[in-house]
Amino acid sequence: MKIYKFKDLTDEKKRPHFYQMVLHNSMWCAKPGSLNDEMEFDFKLNYAPSVHTANLLSQVVKRYRTTDYFPPDLSVSFVMQHKQLEEITVPIIEQMISNCRDTIGITSFSATKNSDHLWKEYGGNGNGACIEIEISDEVIKDRYHQVCYVPEKVFHIDSFLESALFPEKAYETFRNLLLTKTNTWKREKEIRFVSKMPEVNAIFDGRITEIILGANIPANAMNQVEETINNHCRLNGIIITVI
Repeated sequence: MKIYKFKDLTDEKKRPHFYQMVLHNSMWCAKPGSLNDEMEFDFKLNYAPSVHTANLLSQVVKRYRTTDYFPPDLSVSFVMQHKQLEEITVPIIEQMISNCRDTIGITSFSATKNSDHLWKEYGGNGNGACIEIEISDEVIKDRYHQVCYVPEKVFHIDSFLESALFPEKAYETFRNLLLTKTNTWKREKEIRFVSKMPEVNAIFDGRITEIILGANIPANAMNQVEETINNHCRLNGIIITVI
């Protein structure tokens, strides 16, 4: 499978991010909150109790009763009978989102290179580049994940209760949050690499096969880019295309 990373080359100070991908197969894993989707953590919760909700809440209350999460005399049966689940779980949700912001890293790619929108938004409106990377099918769903687009982001409260109890469930919940976006973003055909650590460089699993340089790169910048990457690309069989 081929995936694509668009890079804006307008700001010379940001070109090292492009060079590190091309020359060192290294990608920057950003904090989720630093990405361009301001609604990354906007979602709705389904509080309708499942057959597991009361038991999960009971375990959570038992574990966190002595913390600031819950009052010491909290009764699970009272919460369920009086439909106070939404109110009582607010601290858990807030803590989960905070943890996700601080412990997960993301690198975004696209499944397409033929997109005026992507060139405009991420490729410097033509003053940029598109890096084509070939990855094996084995790493899809393992390290690289296709974003699921939905009319509305809705998650069940059980997943957050489980996350408060089991660390492995927390990562699964974080991943589901970050791999679900509304249909507004569907045209980007996004594929995300999800890391368990933010703001780090990670070696990507794949081989760069082509670098497409945008039509609006100024001549001086084009010369600098080509001088920096030409020899490496020639030695590694990477095609350079100028559009």
